[in-house]
Amino acid sequence: MRECGSRRVAVLISGLAFAMAGCGLDSSQGGMMVPPLTTSTSWDPNLAPVPVPIPPSESTPQGQATPSPRKRPGDRPGDPAIDAAKVTSAVRSVAPRATVGAIVLDRTTGATRLSVNPDQQFYSASLVKLLIAMEALDDDVSTAQVTRMLSVSDDEIASALWVRLGGASIVTDAARTIGLTATRPPDIAGRWGNTLVSARDVVKVYQHVLALPERHRSVIVNALASAPRHAADGFDQYFGIPDGLGKPFAVKQGWGNSGADHVLHSTGLVGTDNRYVVVLLTGHRGLSSWSTAGRSVTTAAQALASFL
Repeated sequence: MRECGSRRVAVLISGLAFAMAGCGLDSSQGGMMVPPLTTSTSWDPNLAPVPVPIPPSESTPQGQATPSPRKRPGDRPGDPAIDAAKVTSAVRSVAPRATVGAIVLDRTTGATRLSVNPDQQFYSASLVKLLIAMEALDDDVSTAQVTRMLSVSDDEIASALWVRLGGASIVTDAARTIGLTATRPPDIAGRWGNTLVSARDVVKVYQHVLALPERHRSVIVNALASAPRHAADGFDQYFGIPDGLGKPFAVKQGWGNSGADHVLHSTGLVGTDNRYVVVLLTGHRGLSSWSTAGRSVTTAAQALASFL
């Protein structure tokens, strides 16, 4: 997914606009559109300034259970399909209006153990950093930068690399290479947190990461495995998989909001030898509390724990 020189020149010409958008700057007002990030009130600057709603679920009406996935070839006795309704209900027991997209893939058997709204689109928030990281390693960006961007979810590094590596083309190139069907670049240049993703596509991204040459795979997986509790902006990123499953993990989390609309995602590799790919995507309309959103995702992860 290496970029050609002509496109990079074009991107650099508009780099100032990208950088301003990526950092949440309002050029008409000459200042920040959002409050400073703290441990108690965290805000993704690449999602927050755009007053766009979380896409509604089209496949499962609110309040109705998602059908459980059918058994698939490769499922072993003792490895039953996970009840999708149980996971959805776990999220909504804490956040009743939440939209959920989730998949659990068992890499040992090849079985999809859980599937909830797999093609529902959500704003990616920091999940797009996985795509940025793969492009950065192809472009010989320092592994230290890539590691920090992933492990502590550093937005400043992500914004700089977004400009340097081609902006929206990072997303379109990855979609073409990996075969992502629901992933779309942001409508507004530089707002990388507004990239659209689906649970199915995020699973494909992790599978692609694990198939990379060792020198690239190890950088990404080790960064995800070393994610600390607090991100660069102070946000507690141990919601969902880290606090809910109690198993070895390598995670990329995502969080962002536009007013009272939030997205909170917990995704990654779980278990010995990264056996499972777990993706939990959630959207929350009219929710003002990060703690409520976080508890809903952790509750969903806890509902999975006995199955993994």
